[in-house]
Amino acid sequence: MVKARKPKISEEEALVLARNYIAQQDLAGWRLEVAEAQRPSYDPSNWAVVVDRFSPEGGLVDGPEILIVNGVTGEVKTFGDHY
Repeated sequence: MVKARKPKISEEEALVLARNYIAQQDLAGWRLEVAEAQRPSYDPSNWAVVVDRFSPEGGLVDGPEILIVNGVTGEVKTFGDHY
């Protein structure tokens, strides 16, 4: 079994990287807000950043977006692209 490593990227850095990633996206009127970062038990060497999604009309959409921040490189990917 491979031992999980603690991320080199701090929680605060992961949040900043996620916000920067969001700022670079063409959201077509949608608004994304970072809610929190966690180290998931299934992947503790990376950060899972929970992002709330708001429609162009301003309503909170059920079910957050998850961004994965690589704990070593700081690369940000969507949950679907990472796994």
